[in-house]
Amino acid sequence: MPHPLFFALLFSLLAIVSAAQPCVRFADYDSINQMFIDGGPGAKVLLCPNRLYRLSGPIVFTAADQELATYGYPTGSERAVLRVEGRDSATAIQGDCRRCARVSVKNVVVDGNRKKLGRMKDVGLATGLVVLGGNEGQSVQESWIKHPRGFTAIHIREGDKLQCTGAVIEKNEIGPVGEEFDPEKDGDDPEMSPLGRPLADGVSIACRDSFVRDNTFYDNTDAAVVVYCSPGTLIHANHIFARGLSAMAGILLVDSTPFDGDYSGVVVRSNIIDAASRTIRVGIGIGPTVWSDDTETILTGGSVIGNGLKGRYMGYGIAAAGLKKWTVKDNWDEAKHEGRKSARCFDEPENPDPMGLLYNAPTIEDSTFQVGFADHDFQYLVCIDGIYDKSNPPKHDLPPLPHDLGSPSENERDAEDEVDDSTEEPEAGTEEPETAGGHMFATGSDMMDDILEHSHQRMMEAIDHLNRRVDVLGSKVQSENGEPGSAAALDPKMSSHLEKLQRRMEHLQFNQKAHAEAANQLRTAIQSWDTETASVMDWQYDILLDVRHKLELSIQPADQAFDLDALREASSRAGGIPEDDSVHQVDDHSHPGIEGESLRLLSHRARYGVDGGDDWTLLGVVKLILVSASVLAVGASESADF
Repeated sequence: MPHPLFFALLFSLLAIVSAAQPCVRFADYDSINQMFIDGGPGAKVLLCPNRLYRLSGPIVFTAADQELATYGYPTGSERAVLRVEGRDSATAIQGDCRRCARVSVKNVVVDGNRKKLGRMKDVGLATGLVVLGGNEGQSVQESWIKHPRGFTAIHIREGDKLQCTGAVIEKNEIGPVGEEFDPEKDGDDPEMSPLGRPLADGVSIACRDSFVRDNTFYDNTDAAVVVYCSPGTLIHANHIFARGLSAMAGILLVDSTPFDGDYSGVVVRSNIIDAASRTIRVGIGIGPTVWSDDTETILTGGSVIGNGLKGRYMGYGIAAAGLKKWTVKDNWDEAKHEGRKSARCFDEPENPDPMGLLYNAPTIEDSTFQVGFADHDFQYLVCIDGIYDKSNPPKHDLPPLPHDLGSPSENERDAEDEVDDSTEEPEAGTEEPETAGGHMFATGSDMMDDILEHSHQRMMEAIDHLNRRVDVLGSKVQSENGEPGSAAALDPKMSSHLEKLQRRMEHLQFNQKAHAEAANQLRTAIQSWDTETASVMDWQYDILLDVRHKLELSIQPADQAFDLDALREASSRAGGIPEDDSVHQVDDHSHPGIEGESLRLLSHRARYGVDGGDDWTLLGVVKLILVSASVLAVGASESADF
């Protein structure tokens, strides 16, 4: 009988080898795509919390029921960040293939990196940041989608045969999205801007029987939700507000494509649209003339029920025209309506001033509208502009953003980046890189990140101190001479001191650059180490499989028959020939993955070797297992320490 130590060591080694990383620590889009290809239907790629993943191309789902998420499914600042880094790339995640049923994106931050990379000038490349559709049951949940370079943050496509159904977009934070339209830079038409399209939507959905619910949209410069017909879809309990950027609209139901104007079963219910700190030109737009001069297209079916309008800077509240069999009721309005007509507005017809409830009654058939709608002819209502002064924009106590809750450090950063500075979008390439969790560096080691960040902070403090010293010296010279100070007015001691300060600043800047280069080299080394470790683990696993099969053969009972010729051949190769003609039978445990000598012959060599019998075999196997265990333990210890 084999010693119990055999099985104890065997099971412990199997546990060590089979233990996998709970999350993918280092990956680009191509390695994640390979995981989906290898995993097939149902594959899950779990990203590590507080990690930044730089994408030079899109992550592509390849089969049904695949999932991309952060390990542990956190909802706050611990979510993994997927950031677009490719200059010609706008899409981070794509899942609109014909096999992509029920794929899902959960608990991640997807950053299109528009501030750094700029807009996509090529309209054909200005795709959505997250692109799904063309299938059933797809979802985006508990995620933060921001800064798309293309026309929308989330695009749910209808599919080539209008087969999209059952998409779910819920409990997400979507914003900021796009830039404000500036006629001086973009020309008269934002769609034809030479710099690329400035405006962008939050969700653009063309999918039957879907749900867009319980999401927070802010600073979506085109519209938060654009419904392309999508029969049977529910838009419910979303909070839409203009925090730092103005918007064309909150919710738009103005397109007749791709379902020939069929809005039957579409319900827009219990959404809050708040023009809290910037203009929203139209709260809810229903019908094509809200967005254009199309007075012939008729949209059929649909309901807008129980929605709320708030804020000091609302343009038109709910505007409707070109409809048949619609229901608009129980909506409430607490907003202040204002706006001035721009040069983009048509001369005929002359649109009325902004108001809460507006429709063009002659263009509406068989519909139910609540009391309070004013009847007026209109076209292209979104041509108005806000009346506040952009150089001194209004600021109010705004509600906290979802990612602010429980993340004080991010609260301060986002309040600065997205509210105070949002009226002027930074030039592409000028934004300082940031990483997940608010850290400035991402070397792969939290300890190294902290060291580099502390060093950078100390350097910036020293530079600020030197700047203050220079200002003090300059003011002293100005006060003594009664005129603005200059280099010529300083005495030699002050000039020498300023030169030393300047050299010190240059030295600090050089150190910062050296630290950044060292961090990049360290990150590359860590990635290489991780790859080599994975290769070693595979090699160890192969060895363990070999050991396991040899162990199974070495403990087989010796009273079973087997082929005598095979026994003699094995014994001859082992260096000894048995004296008797007794027959032993063993089961065939050959393994197709092990080449060379068959395991049957190896087992007979062990039994009939000239140097010993069962005791020698037992000792050899024990030694082999102990050596393998030592190798694995050392490897695991080094990986953990690293």
